Amino acid sequence: SGMAVGFLKGCGFNTPHVHPRATELQIVTQGVLQTEILPENGVFNKPGDATSGRRVIKNTINQFEMQPFYQGSVHTQFNPTCDPAVFVASFNSEDFGASQVADELFAMSPNVVIAAFGEAVDGTDIDKFKSAIPASIAKGVEECLAKCGIKKR
Repeated sequence: SGMAVGFLKGCGFNTPHVHPRATELQIVTQGVLQTEILPENGVFNKPGDATSGRRVIKNTINQFEMQPFYQGSVHTQFNPTCDPAVFVASFNSEDFGASQVADELFAMSPNVVIAAFGEAVDGTDIDKFKSAIPASIAKGVEECLAKCGIKKR
């Protein structure tokens, strides 16, 4: 099995990622985290009803609480407070791996990215589109930074 320790400063964000070879069981040892996880394709808000939208499991994990992240599921963690958060993650494989979703997608050829987004991305604008996506995309980060008086770099 494998282990990892994560440190997220105030307003810190661990971008959406997957562990392709292991399930993660994460315990918050300091602070609080907001987590989101996407189950596999075909899991909807109303079972069997694709029009109800993909199910997104959202949780607030306080100190000494745990959250499982299933093998291969896209998930993320966000520290919504001004104080540091620390978590310990255990994995059922010593080689759990990690793939950041945005980095993986936009590393693919322009034709694949265009196909994934349909007409939303003009092929001639693919480089501009890629550069417009920051390394850390996070809902709430801007508000958290302002609340905590943390200046952006």
